[in-house]
Amino acid sequence: MRNILFNVLRNNVFQQTIRKQQPINWTNSPCCTTRDISTHLYPLLAGHSKWANIRHIKAAKDGQKSALFSKIARQIRLAIQDGGSADPNLNTELKSVIEEALRKNMPMATIQNNLKKFTASKSQLKKYRQDVRYKQKVFMVCTIYTDNFAQLKMDMSTILRKGGGVQIDAGHLFEDFGLIQATVDKARMAAGESLEDRATEDAIESGAEDVEIMDNETGAVNFVCKPEGINGVRKALENKGYTVVNTEHIYTPLNTVTLSPEEKADYQKFVDKLKEIQGIEDIYDNIEIDDGDE
Repeated sequence: MRNILFNVLRNNVFQQTIRKQQPINWTNSPCCTTRDISTHLYPLLAGHSKWANIRHIKAAKDGQKSALFSKIARQIRLAIQDGGSADPNLNTELKSVIEEALRKNMPMATIQNNLKKFTASKSQLKKYRQDVRYKQKVFMVCTIYTDNFAQLKMDMSTILRKGGGVQIDAGHLFEDFGLIQATVDKARMAAGESLEDRATEDAIESGAEDVEIMDNETGAVNFVCKPEGINGVRKALENKGYTVVNTEHIYTPLNTVTLSPEEKADYQKFVDKLKEIQGIEDIYDNIEIDDGDE
């Protein structure tokens, strides 16, 4: 039904806990169960095709390790900007970003330097989206956070011109949603209460559309919501005792295309060039990815 939706998280942050647990094969793991609540809350969304390619998109994106610390630094800056404080005790969003940075092995000294630098910064990061067509059949959505969009567009245009890409409007080719990855302390659950029932009830009350139990043992749960509802759902879940590990605004293609090995190699070089531009946060595309490519 929708199990393929959450198999995307095979390589997610829950496999990178501080205690270095062994990776779990989410595809075959019996602990992963999906509770579709959208048929009750959002009947028009039930069974929609947007879920079809999420596993590949998320797994492939999680595998892109280049410029990881630069991305985390931008997230720290945004958290300070949005939360109005550089003190993680007063800024829950910043606290979550710092915890994720530590899980991704960012040194504490680097985190502290970023906190000092961004506290003193007066410029504001803004979010942008740029759509690209690469060599006729590949369509891309680039999410951007920058305080100098004009310069970034110039840098991006140079790479597009040399690599065979053009800026277009691909909004009708993608759908987007919010993904919230969280854990719950099972010791706080009522005796005999299942994690699935607890998470489903909390999802409904918090405004999420779908919920997935990723690991019963660790209390790892994923929630899906509308993009504009990410912050609200996140805060509601935190108020219910969840620790939010990661939140993302993800784009999924309505249809995918297949590339030959040569085309994939050329495309990857093109993407690597784009990701060298400071401010490009994530890149989503409509390429079908085989299991061997993840």
